[in-house]
Amino acid sequence: MDNIIFSSGRPQPPMPRQPKPSRSPESISLVKTFLRALPKGEEDWDDKAPRTQEQIEQLRLDLTLSKLVREGRAKMKPKALLPSFAEEHAALLRDLESQIHSFVFIALGDVAIKSDLPVREVDEMTMAYTGAQRSAVRTLRLGVRRWIKASDTLRQSWLPRADELPLRRKSFIHIMKKIPDEDIGILREMTVEGDQAVLADVKVYIPKKQLSSSSLRIPNIIHELYGGKLR
Repeated sequence: MDNIIFSSGRPQPPMPRQPKPSRSPESISLVKTFLRALPKGEEDWDDKAPRTQEQIEQLRLDLTLSKLVREGRAKMKPKALLPSFAEEHAALLRDLESQIHSFVFIALGDVAIKSDLPVREVDEMTMAYTGAQRSAVRTLRLGVRRWIKASDTLRQSWLPRADELPLRRKSFIHIMKKIPDEDIGILREMTVEGDQAVLADVKVYIPKKQLSSSSLRIPNIIHELYGGKLR
């Protein structure tokens, strides 16, 4: 997977302001479609777990296979770690039942490919556990990569709780895969007006309750799944 998976997630120093690039109408329309599906108010940000910092930490432990000792995970090769995650969360991966578990699984597969596990082997495992068609597996990986970029952009600009969105809304991976990498920056260009971020005629609610959920960032989860050995 590209180096987003391995980055620390720490805030970066501000870059010199550059002129805004021109955006295609199609990309703006796709971003608007994504934004319209986001939580509409405080109740939508609190309608299901995790609602507390403790629940976020428990989910992080669940996603990182904390039942396996960290030193043991650090010694596992991708060929062993990928099925270990899949078997532990099989019910949540079927038909992408849990979006965040599915995103982690797909990202794990991407890292495994970069670590020289054959693409076909990863694809077969992804199809077996998620029910996805072979033709969809590659685009799922693309969608997760772009979600990572989008969530980083949102978190660093106006939505600190962006990493919870896979839990708060139904599948948006199919929209994410269509947004070109260079146009994800549209999310950063939105105007904040009170408790809303605005893009033309679309307004997105910014939750007042501030949980710290950056530990659910997909690359951070992958890093911990590998026992912290990925740099």
